Amino acid sequence: MLCVMAVGLGLRLLYVTAPLVDAHRWRQVDTAAIARAFYEDRFNPLRPEAIWGGPSAAVESEFPLLPALAALAYSALGPSEMWGRLLVIAFSLGAIWFTYVLGRQLIGAPAGLAAAAVMAVSPASVFYGRAFMPDSLMVCFSLAALAGVIAHTRSGAVAPLAGAGCALGLAILVKLPGVLVLAPVAACLWQARGLRAFADRRLWLALGVPLLLAALWYWHAYRIYLETGLTFGVFGTTKTYPAHVAVTEWTTAFSKWSSLELLTGWSFYNTMLSRLYFLHLTPAVFALALVGLAIWRGAGRLAADAWLAALTAFILGAGMGHLGHDYYQLPMVPVLALYFAAVAWPVFDPAWVSARVGRRAGPAAVWVAVAAIAALGFWHSGVIARHFRPEAPDVRILRAGEAIARAVGTRQVMVVVDDYGVNSPMLLYFAHAKGWSFDAATISAPVVRNLQAQGARYFAATRWSQLRRAQPDLLLYMQTRRQLLLDGAPADTVLFDLAAAR
Repeated sequence: MLCVMAVGLGLRLLYVTAPLVDAHRWRQVDTAAIARAFYEDRFNPLRPEAIWGGPSAAVESEFPLLPALAALAYSALGPSEMWGRLLVIAFSLGAIWFTYVLGRQLIGAPAGLAAAAVMAVSPASVFYGRAFMPDSLMVCFSLAALAGVIAHTRSGAVAPLAGAGCALGLAILVKLPGVLVLAPVAACLWQARGLRAFADRRLWLALGVPLLLAALWYWHAYRIYLETGLTFGVFGTTKTYPAHVAVTEWTTAFSKWSSLELLTGWSFYNTMLSRLYFLHLTPAVFALALVGLAIWRGAGRLAADAWLAALTAFILGAGMGHLGHDYYQLPMVPVLALYFAAVAWPVFDPAWVSARVGRRAGPAAVWVAVAAIAALGFWHSGVIARHFRPEAPDVRILRAGEAIARAVGTRQVMVVVDDYGVNSPMLLYFAHAKGWSFDAATISAPVVRNLQAQGARYFAATRWSQLRRAQPDLLLYMQTRRQLLLDGAPADTVLFDLAAAR
């Protein structure tokens, strides 16, 4: 198991010092921006702020555990996004460990090792196991919650149940889909004790209190949304602004829920299966997981089936969210790793291998073969080129933001139109600024004037030629403002001082 953990750690340290310009940089930057606000302004996890909501704008979000921990690391070690990545790595290693514990509980020790190995080398688990996002935290806490409940059903001890309750609450707080672990938890309790399990007051206390606290947090988060109109998409609709920011018909609003057209077309299912095949599991693991799904027999299967059913329902219900974000499927990895382990466990059992392949060279030869297959699957997934992107990082907005910060200093308030559009944190974060973010369809001169009255000092854009054609009234207004020179900015990047007339 130490070897598996070491391999998992080594892979997750790939490009750990890279700036937040790799895949899903928008989500990573949103997380890092909250951490920076906690560090620079005020440390108040009850009021996370979005840098694209104005000078000081609370936003509806999950509980910001990762940004809070990162802010504490900034205070102790200095601000660096690397600390956020390292925190995620720690929780991702925890997910590998709890996958091993869960596999050992449900199938046996060799199966636990097999499942943990899948988690260690899964291309998606590796990338998101070092991305500045809370998804790996949710997976870790979910696995810990289920493992704790199983340990309690077998021993009757209170400590595992208390730990499971804490982990359950944290899983749901850091990401709302963490609630789906209740499906395998209920299956395990039913299988172990039947209806008697649900009459246990200790159980209701250990699991009910965290659920209540999580519900209170999301009620509080929704109240913030009603107050500010800003959301990361927990309940509200993203890529919009409330009326006091800009009165317009929002055509860019994004909904994560499925439609009949989506669910009745093959494209959606093809995308999900392709991701599982290449990115989340790799071909060899995917094939053996299907075999396990077909032939696994054993008491542990009920928990895996319940969790798989809950996650499948989540995919079908929030199809647009899953289509747009491959990390939504990350919880599938440890679950499907259990089906893989149910048939692949002999390869991870030294005694079995020694008896059938050879005592001397057998285990070494098998492990070399397994390592080669894993390395081939990892490379063939394309995760390095498509997610890590060391050869083609998206540095355009990074360079634009750095140039703006050099021109006017940091912590300014501005209106921006960058490559990413409405609610984008990208240019604002790299410019070390706060403000509002739009696209060519939603920005206009009246919107800019309105936000000037709310504190905006500068206007910046990274696609100025497109904006001039789409919004001639904005061009006329900017011709009355002083344009500032930007040293080292990418082409088509502009910056205007809204307080200075030309």
